[in-house]
Formats: sequence, C-alpha cells, structure tokens
Amino acid sequence: MGYAFATVFLFCFSLLPPAYLRYYPFRSVAGPHRRKVLLLGHLWIFFLEFLLLAALFSRGALKLESGMFQFLYLFCYLPHLLLLVFTIRPFWFRHLFVLGLQAIYMIFVHTLSLEAFKLFLPDSWHIGRVLPYFIIYLVLFLLGMPLALKIIGRLFTPEQLTSPRSAFWPYLGPVPLLLCYYHANQGYFILTPQDLFQPGLQIYTLITLGMLVLVALFLVLTIRGGLERVQKMFHLKEQNLQLQGRLNDINSYAVSLRKEQQELAILRHDSRHQLRMLAELAENGEFEEAEKHLLKLRKEVADK
Repeated sequence: MGYAFATVFLFCFSLLPPAYLRYYPFRSVAGPHRRKVLLLGHLWIFFLEFLLLAALFSRGALKLESGMFQFLYLFCYLPHLLLLVFTIRPFWFRHLFVLGLQAIYMIFVHTLSLEAFKLFLPDSWHIGRVLPYFIIYLVLFLLGMPLALKIIGRLFTPEQLTSPRSAFWPYLGPVPLLLCYYHANQGYFILTPQDLFQPGLQIYTLITLGMLVLVALFLVLTIRGGLERVQKMFHLKEQNLQLQGRLNDINSYAVSLRKEQQELAILRHDSRHQLRMLAELAENGEFEEAEKHLLKLRKEVADK
C-alpha cells in the first residue's frame, strides 16, 4: 500500500513543475492576485487528485500499471492547464504555443528517463514497477528546469503581451503540438522489453527526439526575433506619430504667428492713418473733433 501511495504522490507531483513552466512566460502580466489564485489552485488540484487516485488504487478500482498512468495523465493534466488559461487571459493561442514547447520538453525528459530506467533498473522495468521511473523523471525534469525557463522565459515581454494581439498567433499557436503529436503517442510501455532494448529503436528514438528539440529551439528563436522586430516597428510607429504631432503643433504655431504678424501689420497701418488724421485735426485747431476721435479709438481698442 505504501508503494502505491508513493507512486500516486509522485505522479500527481510530477504535474506541478510543468504547470510552473507554462506560467513562467506570462509572469510579467500576472499580478499578486493572479499569482495567489494560481498557487492555491494548483495546490488544491494536486491534493484533490492525490486523494481521489489514492482512494481508487487502494480499493482496487485502478491497477498500478504504466498504461494506467498514461491514461490518467490526460485527465489529471487538464485541470492545471485550464486553471492557467482562464486565470491569465486572453492569450489563448500563445498558451497553446507554450503548451506545445512544454510538451516537447516533457517528451525529451520522458525519453531520457525511459532510457535511464532501462539501463540502470532493468529488473524493475521488466516487472512494470513505475515508481523508479517517476523518481528519475522528476530529477531530470528539475535539473533541466533552469535552462528551460531561460529559453521560454524571455519569449514574451510585457509590452508584447499588453500590445494588440498579433494576427499570426492563431496559425502559429498549434505548430509545436502538431510537431510533437506522434512523439507523445509512442507508447514505450506497450512494447515488449525485447523491442525496447533493440539498438536500432533506441538510435531512431534519440535522432527523432533530437530533431524535435532542435525544431523547438528554432521556433523559439524565430518567434523571439520576430516579436522583437514587431515591437521595434511598433515603437518606431509611435515615435513617428509623436513626431508628426510635434510637426503639426509647430505648423499650427507658425500659422498663428503669421496671422498675428498680419494683424500687427494691419494695426501698424491703421495706427499711422489715425495719427496722421489726429495731426491734421490738431493743425487745423479742431481739438474737440480730435478728442472725439481719440475717445472713439479708445473704445475700439477696449472692445478688442
């Protein structure tokens, strides 16, 4: 019974590191509240799934076989994924893209774990004891986490996540999952031990897995470079708009200055005319008429 509980515990616990790996590229837009929701949500899912599976295995409803865990993985993995997708949204296709990259990494670790399991623990392999596999899998997964976080963590910048959604994501998002689909369904535990120990099958598996990992790295580097160029173009467009706004302001100021100069020229011309008229009135001794004219000019200036 203790062996079954330990196996179920490691199986449920093995779903938590991938959940953090999926969250990591979106950490810049996850505030304290969302982080708390994700942390508590994943822990609750872990405990509930562990209690449920432990009860089913202890009652004999489920058998402690590798094929059973492959079947359970599809159902136990889904709540962790949905929690992240609906907590940090609306990045649906970007979540799908990161899910595909994380699946490639999990396939890589899964294959290495199987090879190590067959190489170092062949007796446990032949009798179908899956607990050593989960131990090897978790150790390798956690050892590779820093590198995986470094590669995936800089995939999205905060500006790229908060800017308008790019039109290519609905087409690009499913690509990693499509690439790793047949790798995820190889079914190593279904084959006979003799087939799994064949050198040809092992070499073929390592070659195809290496190609898959290289394609994933190429995708990450391409997407990262493309997004950086798009962000630079977006910033350049903003700078052009700001420059255009400044040019419009300068043009408006020049128009208003030109208008003021025209009004000043008209005022200067009118002033000469009025002064000439006042001088003529004063020379002719028409002081009352000159005074009336001055009062009229004063009123016109006050009205303006």
